[in-house]
Amino acid sequence: MEGQLSDKVKKNLLDLQYNKYLQYYTTAVILLFTYFIGVGIAFITEQVDYKNINQMLLLAMISIAILSIIIILMLQYKGHMANIFEEIKRLKL
Repeated sequence: MEGQLSDKVKKNLLDLQYNKYLQYYTTAVILLFTYFIGVGIAFITEQVDYKNINQMLLLAMISIAILSIIIILMLQYKGHMANIFEEIKRLKL
């Protein structure tokens, strides 16, 4: 009985960790779409001149940096979620 309780507690803790990383992942997706929407609005309202090479180069560098960071974080979160899911499957409930 004590082993089952321990496994149940472990499963609940793993579920909480999984939910934490799922929230991080969805937040990263929201940030990514918000960035794309912001850049799109900047082009539509002509706050960014697509004919100006310096502005476009700066926008490209900032975009690459932001997208790289968000994508790397998303991959890490996805990996954590997969590991947690595998640990839950290994528990004897």
